[in-house]
Amino acid sequence: MSWRHLPPGAHISGPWLPLPVEAVHFLYNLTAADAQSQPVVERQIDSEMLQMIAGARELLVLDTGLFGDLGAAGPEAAGLRMAPPVAVPLIDALLQARLLHPALSALVLTDRSSVLMDPSGALLGRLRDGGIQVLVVDEQRLRSPNAGFGALWNLCCGWWSGQSASGAWPNPLMVGPAAVSFGLWGRLQSYQRSHRQLLLVDDGAGGLQGMVFSRPLHAEAGRHSASALQLAGAALEPVLESEFVLAQFSGWHDGGVMQARAQRLLEQQRRSAVPLLPPAAMARARVVTEGAIAETLVSRVDETGAGDRIVLAALYLSQRELVRALLDASRRGVAVRVLLDPCKDGYGFDRSGLPNRQVSSELIVQSEGAIRVRWYRTHGEQFSPGLVLIQDAARDWLMVGTASFSRYDLNDFDLASAFIADLPSGLGAGATALAWFDTLWFNRAPSGIEYTSDADVYADASQLRYWQYRTLESAGIGFD
Repeated sequence: MSWRHLPPGAHISGPWLPLPVEAVHFLYNLTAADAQSQPVVERQIDSEMLQMIAGARELLVLDTGLFGDLGAAGPEAAGLRMAPPVAVPLIDALLQARLLHPALSALVLTDRSSVLMDPSGALLGRLRDGGIQVLVVDEQRLRSPNAGFGALWNLCCGWWSGQSASGAWPNPLMVGPAAVSFGLWGRLQSYQRSHRQLLLVDDGAGGLQGMVFSRPLHAEAGRHSASALQLAGAALEPVLESEFVLAQFSGWHDGGVMQARAQRLLEQQRRSAVPLLPPAAMARARVVTEGAIAETLVSRVDETGAGDRIVLAALYLSQRELVRALLDASRRGVAVRVLLDPCKDGYGFDRSGLPNRQVSSELIVQSEGAIRVRWYRTHGEQFSPGLVLIQDAARDWLMVGTASFSRYDLNDFDLASAFIADLPSGLGAGATALAWFDTLWFNRAPSGIEYTSDADVYADASQLRYWQYRTLESAGIGFD
């Protein structure tokens, strides 16, 4: 139900902890098209993830939702170019790491959609057979974003409609079979997503390393443009402990060896002093999850003043407190740039444009043009980073995470996560993230490639569609 509290271990707000600037890395996947409509692809995230897995010796935790190389479910799926596998190479890497290092304790957390879309259980079964613990997060412990529909469904239909996958109803997940059973359709209409999208490993030298990535690990999402942030050190401790709590309330009863190993690793890390470096070479970092993402982000935007700069790149922007904060910041003289997915493509479906086109029009009109908006040019895939960079004269504040900036993800309904780094201005990951954003914003690309389009290409000032977006947002209905 929507009034339910999140279980203990969720909604974490980790402390700021110091680390060297070079211990923070911004990465991205990028999909575009050249003048002949041929794909132009860069995939930094995937290769770095495989390297992290290969480097683990003692501990590995992967938390990912909708896991598996599922095809697009939409009516135009046949016209999409072939998506390379994502889950299978990752599983191969996990099994290889376990084979080479038998003492490695590995845990994979996923959500029930991964099971529902793969009734054979073949992919997850390979992990279990290889000695890797696999758990399905108990999402029934979470709050429902659309409690009214859930209550009505349980009362009238859920108890008799069954769980089989095959059927004639449209697949709400948009990947996997094009049609599902009536019972599965109803269960998935307002399901709570577990998509923290985290990889946590030891670095082979007694330390902890982690990455948050903004898209799921399945083939179709592998075509999306996405972002990731990699951290090292003690700032990751709260989220590792939280992952163990999620595992325990999802039925994990044999994690004693892994938890003891993690505790030894964390104690060793705490004893390792952070190097004494000049301020210009030091950063600080923290991890936040679930509703703490919104609390932290809105608070930071509210702290900005004249002359500061905000850049935001996202799949969705609809949560009302964040929209309000951006407008208020613009009125204080903050330069705000927003780069969004036009919501026209998604897994073989033609999208309605909700909510981004309506929100972009609101931002432009209400700020009298001070907030600048551009659209990423998608070609069947989606633009799904979850990035905010806030700059003042001295520091770069960088957040990368899995939450779309919507009520669904930011109001303590789904499991989501974000890494935040605060760095000296113009150095390290902040500078890399800004260079990536500016490359897209200003179309700094080889001849024939245009990453982004002007605001007026997709902006929609229709009041009818605006209030349609507001109704869906307040009702807790996802835009996926």
